[in-house]
Amino acid sequence: MSTQPLTYAPVLALSLFLSYRLIRALVCRFTTDVHRVPTPPGGSWLWGHELEPFSKPCGEVYANWFATFGPVVRMRGSFGHGDILAIADPGIISHIFTKHPYIYPKSLVFRPFIERTVGKGLVWVEGEEHRKMRPLLNSAFTAEKTRGAYECIKVCTDNMIMMFADHVSACGGDTIVQIRDWTNRATRVLDVIGRVAFGHDFGCGETAEAKKITNAMTQMVGLGMTHIGKMAPIILRNFPALASLPLPSIQSQSEIKVTVRQLGEKLLAKAANDPESVKGNDLLSTLIRANINDGGFSKDELLDHICTFVVGGYETSSATLSFTLLALAQNPDVQDRLRREILEFGVEPTYDDLFTKLPYLDAVAKEGLRMFPVSAYTERVALVDDVLPLRKPLVTSTGETLTSLRIKKGQLIAIPSIAINRNNAVWGDGWAFRPERWLTPDQLPDPSESTQGWSQMLTFLEGPRMCIGYRLAILELKIMLSSLVRAFIFRETGAEIEFVFSTNLQARITGKDEASLPLRVSLAEP
Repeated sequence: MSTQPLTYAPVLALSLFLSYRLIRALVCRFTTDVHRVPTPPGGSWLWGHELEPFSKPCGEVYANWFATFGPVVRMRGSFGHGDILAIADPGIISHIFTKHPYIYPKSLVFRPFIERTVGKGLVWVEGEEHRKMRPLLNSAFTAEKTRGAYECIKVCTDNMIMMFADHVSACGGDTIVQIRDWTNRATRVLDVIGRVAFGHDFGCGETAEAKKITNAMTQMVGLGMTHIGKMAPIILRNFPALASLPLPSIQSQSEIKVTVRQLGEKLLAKAANDPESVKGNDLLSTLIRANINDGGFSKDELLDHICTFVVGGYETSSATLSFTLLALAQNPDVQDRLRREILEFGVEPTYDDLFTKLPYLDAVAKEGLRMFPVSAYTERVALVDDVLPLRKPLVTSTGETLTSLRIKKGQLIAIPSIAINRNNAVWGDGWAFRPERWLTPDQLPDPSESTQGWSQMLTFLEGPRMCIGYRLAILELKIMLSSLVRAFIFRETGAEIEFVFSTNLQARITGKDEASLPLRVSLAEP
């Protein structure tokens, strides 16, 4: 008898949970405009439409939906979750990211993941915490500070180029490599972010801490590519308490944070023993001075900031560089034109040269950033009832024209940056890698049709939550891209490569459950 309440408790809890969601769905139907938004056919009774975007390469399903139904689509949520709005409308994007960023925080999928991986740093904080924190960090990422990082990035790149050239030479001057293994040596948690931000040398990826972080990230990305890994974020959104279970994927996320925090402890101890070391302009010095002078951060917050910027530099530049090299291998005429521009320039480009005298390099870098936004997908949730403005009016199935959408508090909004950056309705041939579009202004979208982010893209987001290190990321990409294309020729291997979302944008051989990006590399003629 005494066991009956325990027997029926899970059934009762599930019934109450589903009843609540049903009631909320009915309320939303009569008090919002979400039900008027077109919805794709199909979908599962259990998963709704949420698994469909994982059934094809990253961004394709959203792109097809936007092409068929317009820039706002209603997805059926899983487990009785209310409808989800998938958006590409620039009016809504501006409303969420630029005009009202603090009433649209990250969803229950992204924010807990960020806390587990890097802690409660700048990317995690929301609202007033972010409003206060961002100005304290901005001074470490100004245009002047980025210019000052040029020499450090160049040294790191030259070290990687020498090691890479030795490897290719030892293989007879032509070999197949996993290109991420080499771009990571200069860009992951490694030399650039270590030296520029913290005055720390990761030994071109060969230190024990660098290898430990790399292994943990590899494990986490691999798990995210499996069928269970694709379902996990959807399940955690609906049942967030499961995130406390000792699952391998969750443990690997925490391992990254633990490793970087241990490094942070060493950096802080070094600064305490040598006060002169924190008088510089690097990020660590800025953080410690803010803590000493303004009481801006606790020790835990300092460590979380270190985690945020180390891991934040872990995938971004390396991934974009690798994916752009793949695009150059797939478009040898573009690669040849870029190499000619670099070689005809004659001398090593200075900081100013990279931004003013190498127009095709600039075009290739922009096209790489447009085509391959590492943060290819994100989610936001409304904290209040609101009205979303539509840049493109929506015509309902009954013929009514809507210029805005009423939503309720708790509305989940999916923002597939990769599909937005490649939207054919905006870019014409958005899924084609075509750097020439950046050389002629009239080939670029009308500003009213595109986002307000850097160069009309959503790669770095826009507004107050725009990536604080975007200038450094662009500089890294240009230096490394120009150096690699000068020294090497990149070709395809015949492997069919597809892009998937696992933690962020990843490349793999089609059908495989692990990140992989093989390229054939040969030495360029002197």
